[in-house]
Amino acid sequence: MDSQYPDSPHQNESFLGCVLERNGPDGLINSLSFLFGAFALTINGRLISASDNFASLVEYDVAELRDMNVLDLAVPECRSELQHRLSRDITRRYELQLLTKTGAVKQVVVSPQLFHAKGRKYRLAEFIDQSGFYALQRNQLDNFRNTACALTQAIEQRDPYTNGHMSRTASIAVKLAEALGLKGSAIESIALGASMHDIGKISVPIEILTKPGKLASHEWAFIKRHPEIGHRILSSIDFEKTVKDIVLLHHERHDGSGYPYGLGGREIPIEVSIVAIADCLEAIAGVRPYRKARSFHGAIAIMEQEVSRYDRQVLGVARSLVDGEELNGHEYSPES
Repeated sequence: MDSQYPDSPHQNESFLGCVLERNGPDGLINSLSFLFGAFALTINGRLISASDNFASLVEYDVAELRDMNVLDLAVPECRSELQHRLSRDITRRYELQLLTKTGAVKQVVVSPQLFHAKGRKYRLAEFIDQSGFYALQRNQLDNFRNTACALTQAIEQRDPYTNGHMSRTASIAVKLAEALGLKGSAIESIALGASMHDIGKISVPIEILTKPGKLASHEWAFIKRHPEIGHRILSSIDFEKTVKDIVLLHHERHDGSGYPYGLGGREIPIEVSIVAIADCLEAIAGVRPYRKARSFHGAIAIMEQEVSRYDRQVLGVARSLVDGEELNGHEYSPES
């Protein structure tokens, strides 16, 4: 028995075209009222009809929306990407930030559908409001950050020489990530992972952490366990994989000389390489029980003597930031 409704993309396009030709733009939108979501119909990027749900979503009256350019309903930073999608007739589902009449931002998922009627091309888009979901994610991230801060403070209070090391490493890592062009969630993961990268050192005896001389082999074995212990601490917490990878792998080196697994080259995620270089730069520059602080210029020069250990691109960016005084270590007291 034939279905009353279309069951293929081609049939769906034909169905939409027939309804539009028979009932007009508002009739098409009203025919979708039984579906969950907010719908808008456009031609050449111009709104010609919208559902009450869509008008409510963006806080306009339906009459106000007619003839508006859809680009004006997107937040400014999203307009270039939206224009690209419209000009290329991209119909994949995507995320978008809408700007309401009152200036609020709504995070939505857009499902577009192209079809033709009377020789013209139309775009019907369904909008699902995900603002509540993203607000929950932000709250979770804030809770994660608070947890990270508490754990970090607990660890760093044990060792006055490294007090503040993880937060300073996070600050350096974020500057490196931004200079490398990373954005959004990638930077958030780097900041969170870097702020907890040494959490496993809570298991290391304080006399080893603060020992002024060279560590014995059994003492060094304690130190080398801290990435895996830190990873186990975080394993029961709903942190994303990148954060846990940073904690587990931040002592891996590009030439395979690191620990705990001896990974090398492309086996090491770029986020981990960024934190690894930030960690080394901060550690070499900072005060330790057995030496005074160094300048960042001195620290980066030491790292460049063993360039094979590091991601060359990230190390090059670190050198540029140091030379440009964007990384300067003014919180230290460098040796003269």
